[in-house]
Amino acid sequence: MKTNIITLAHQKGGTGKSTMAWNLAVEMGKKYKKYGYKKFIFVDLDNQESVTMTNRLRMQYGQDPLEIVRFTDDERNKLEDFINSIDDDTLVIIDSGGYDADLNRLAIIASDFVITPVSSDYMEIFGLQKFKTILEELSEIKKETVRVNVVLNKIDPKLKDFSDIVDFINEIEHFKLCDTVIRFRSDYKHSIGYGFSVRELDKKSKASEEISILIKEIEKKAGLKNGKKKK
Repeated sequence: MKTNIITLAHQKGGTGKSTMAWNLAVEMGKKYKKYGYKKFIFVDLDNQESVTMTNRLRMQYGQDPLEIVRFTDDERNKLEDFINSIDDDTLVIIDSGGYDADLNRLAIIASDFVITPVSSDYMEIFGLQKFKTILEELSEIKKETVRVNVVLNKIDPKLKDFSDIVDFINEIEHFKLCDTVIRFRSDYKHSIGYGFSVRELDKKSKASEEISILIKEIEKKAGLKNGKKKK
């Protein structure tokens, strides 16, 4: 089955989800034809509209903007219609809101590949416990285990041991820990100020290298290289 919808989701805010979504969308949006798709669309479900506003900056600084569609919390039916209209020639990346809502749950259920960024802070475990409950409820609706791909994000560059959060992630069947670790880098903030990805700001930076590694991991696990979803 072909991967058409990739969603970044977490019911907890402050995990760097929208920043990661932006960087993935800009860079993967340049490659969608190489993946075998004819169209690329970004869906902004976050009520803070972070990606939508960054896209406006992108246009102001002369960069080609993303094609973005937005749905508000009271437009579940419209989102459902949009999802049903997606064909095999279209790749969609969704930035869901950092809270629990019907719209965000629908995005998770409809997705072929879900990414959940978390930091190494011990408090993240409480957020993941709540998210685990949501995934359990969605699994009952979908009649299969809903799994998300967890990415350690905004990690202190000096931090080497984050075993507490890793051990918790590995114990839960709904969570699959990604190999890539994204560290806290000032380049993320600087690049967004211009509507750039970190790779567009500086291809040789550590942030750029980490995002590139994450994209390669997503390509492999989501089957984007061969046009099929990896089971």
